[in-house]
Amino acid sequence: MAKVGHHWLNLPQDILLEIFRYLTIEEKANIRATCKYLQQLIDHPTLWTNRTIVLKSLQSCNSLFWRTLRKRRIRSVVIKEATQKQWQGMVNLLPDLTAVTIDVKKNLERLRTLRSLKNLQKLQLNNKLQMLDQELLREVAVFKQLTHLVLCTSVFIQNSSLCHLAELTKLLALTLHARQKSPSLTSLQYVLFRLPKLRELSLSSVDKCENLSLCFTPPEMTTFKPTECNGFEPHCVHHLQLEKLSLLNSINGPLSEAALQQLLNVYNLSVSLSKLPVSMNSNFVHSMLKSLPSIIELELTWTGPLAEYVKILPSDLTSLNLINTRLSNVDVQLLSDSSGKTLKYLGLVLCGGITEIMLKKLPKQFPFLQSLDLSGCNLLKPDILFGFVELAFLKEIVISNNPHLTEAVIKQFRTLTDNRVHVAQKNKRNRNQCDCNFILCM
Repeated sequence: MAKVGHHWLNLPQDILLEIFRYLTIEEKANIRATCKYLQQLIDHPTLWTNRTIVLKSLQSCNSLFWRTLRKRRIRSVVIKEATQKQWQGMVNLLPDLTAVTIDVKKNLERLRTLRSLKNLQKLQLNNKLQMLDQELLREVAVFKQLTHLVLCTSVFIQNSSLCHLAELTKLLALTLHARQKSPSLTSLQYVLFRLPKLRELSLSSVDKCENLSLCFTPPEMTTFKPTECNGFEPHCVHHLQLEKLSLLNSINGPLSEAALQQLLNVYNLSVSLSKLPVSMNSNFVHSMLKSLPSIIELELTWTGPLAEYVKILPSDLTSLNLINTRLSNVDVQLLSDSSGKTLKYLGLVLCGGITEIMLKKLPKQFPFLQSLDLSGCNLLKPDILFGFVELAFLKEIVISNNPHLTEAVIKQFRTLTDNRVHVAQKNKRNRNQCDCNFILCM
C-alpha cells in the first residue's frame, strides 16, 4: 500500500490538479490535511477560480486563514456578520477582491471601506428590512468601475434618488429587488437609457399600478429629469441592448410596441407571476412571448396551466425551466413538436400534472437534452431513471427531494451511463441570482 501511495504522489502536478477539480469542498479539505505537499496542491489557485467564500463571522478568522485565502487568490466573498474593525481588516488583507456581498443596514461605513478595493467589479447590497435611500445610492455611484450591481431591499424611495446609478456607465448587469415597493419606473427609465453597456436586468415587485412599458420606452424631451444628481447628466442612448431580462413577483399589462422594440435583443427571459392575471391574453408575458423572436432561453414560474402559453412559446428553444406549472401530456407533446430537436436544458421543478407515462416519453420527445431538472418529482422511480440512459447527450440530472432513488439506484444509473451523467440531489435554481428570501419563496 505504501508503494501505491508513493507512485500516486509521483503523478505530474497537472494531472493531480485535474483530478482535484472534481472533488467537493469537504473532500479537498480531507486531502489537504494529509501532508504539506498535498496542502500546497489543494491551495493552488486553479482549483479555486471563480469560487465565492461565505464568511458567516469574521471573528474566528485568524492570520493563517487570511493567508490561505490569498494563496488561493480568492476574489469573491459574502460577509454575513462583522464589526467595522473586522471589516476594515478584511479589506486590507484581501485587497484584490473583485466581488463582495454585504448587508449594509444603516451603517454606510462598511460600504465606504470598499473604496480601497480598486478591482471591485461586482457588488451586492442586501438591506431587506429597510428602505434604500438616496444617501446609500449616492455612495454606490462612487464605484464607477462596477460591472455588476445587485440591490436587495424592502422599499425603494424617492424617485430622483435612483438617478445616481446612471453614473455607473460600465454596468453590464443590474438587479433591483424589492419586497414591497419597486423603484419608480420613471426613474428607472432615466437610468436604463443612460447605461450603454447594460446587457442584463432583473426587477421584482412590479405591479399593475405602474405601466411596465414605461421603463423600456425611449425618453422624450419632457421625461422625468432628476434634481438631485449634482448636475451630472450622462449621455442618453436611443436603443437598449438588453439580452437577459428577469421580472419576478410581478404582474402587469401587455407591453407597448415601443417597449417591445427596445427588447428585441433579449434571448434569455425569466418571469414569475405573483398572482394570476385577470386575463391571460392581456399580460406582459403573453406580449413578450409573441413579439420577441430572439428568445431561446425561458424560465416561467407560476401555478397556472402551461396550456395558456404553450402555443405561443418561441420555437427552437434551447432552454426551458418551468416551476410550479401545471402540465398535461398534450402540452409536452406540443413543446416537443416545436423544440424537441433544439432543447438542451429542461426543468420541470415542482410541476403538477406529471405522470409516469409523460416521464417515460421524455427521451423520445427531447433526444438532445444535456440537462434535466426533475426536482420534487415523486413519480421519478428507478425504472424511469434507467430509461434516461437513452439520452445520449445527457450530462446532468437533478433529482432533489425524491424518496425512491437510493444511493444503490443512483450508482447503478451511473454505471449504465459510464459515469457520463452527474446526478445532483440539490436544486441549483437561482444559484447565480439574488438570494432574497422573498424571491426564492414563490
